[in-house]
Amino acid sequence: MKIWIGTDIEGVSGVVGRMHTSTDGMAYEQACRWLTDEVNTVGEACFSAGATEVVVADTHGSCHNIQRDRLHPEVELINGKIASLPDSGVVGLDATFDAAFLLGYHARAGRHPGILDHTAWAQTVSEVRINGQPVGETELVAGYAGSLGVPTLMVMGDDVLAEDVKAHMPGVRPVVVKTALNRMQGRHPSPAKVYDRIKRNAEEVLAGWKDVPVFAFSAPTTLELVFKHPSYAELAAMVPLCERTGLWTVAFTGTHFTDEVYPAFCSMCGISAIAYYQGS
Repeated sequence: MKIWIGTDIEGVSGVVGRMHTSTDGMAYEQACRWLTDEVNTVGEACFSAGATEVVVADTHGSCHNIQRDRLHPEVELINGKIASLPDSGVVGLDATFDAAFLLGYHARAGRHPGILDHTAWAQTVSEVRINGQPVGETELVAGYAGSLGVPTLMVMGDDVLAEDVKAHMPGVRPVVVKTALNRMQGRHPSPAKVYDRIKRNAEEVLAGWKDVPVFAFSAPTTLELVFKHPSYAELAAMVPLCERTGLWTVAFTGTHFTDEVYPAFCSMCGISAIAYYQGS
């Protein structure tokens, strides 16, 4: 059994603000330790269930958040990035994996009161839709895995994210590691209780992982990005086969999620960043 673990940091228990998520934050190192400990808990459960290979992808911000010297000795790490694009969120994920875990994930943009809610490149994007349904990074990454035939077994984050997973991602196990009070405030169990909760749920889903349905979007798949400024949409519409459908909105329709839809998503986010950095 070969397992891929995708990680973000906003959904880690204890994390509530920029002091945790930014490299210059006063509590950043502490948040990295919490993230690494949650990864180790999942990794240990995977190996106990018979996994022969576990790979963790560090995909938040700089992609240098997981503390390698604290990482489980048998877990392999992918870190680093070449550009400020959301393609880092699926780095290393391919059809050779048997299952995926998503750790440290957060509610989609505008999903009150989700802690640090956003979707993808938050500076320019206010909403992402797939086939008319608002989605977050959780659905996008799980959908990418699903298009490869890889089931997402478990998603870890706050209670708001868990509600959406239950409602829109049949078969995927949500694990609540903190309760959202508002966008930058939460209630957290002790670390020991969090790790025990993660461990127990991971063991349960791994025991029946072959029966977990693959989460995937129906094809053809229509992607829509709603931007925060018309200039962002104007540039995003320059991506091949993307169409401006409104002052703020650009759409793309494709038949293959990994080869067409997700790359269009990354490209639109990336090109809109040009306008952002120009001060539009």
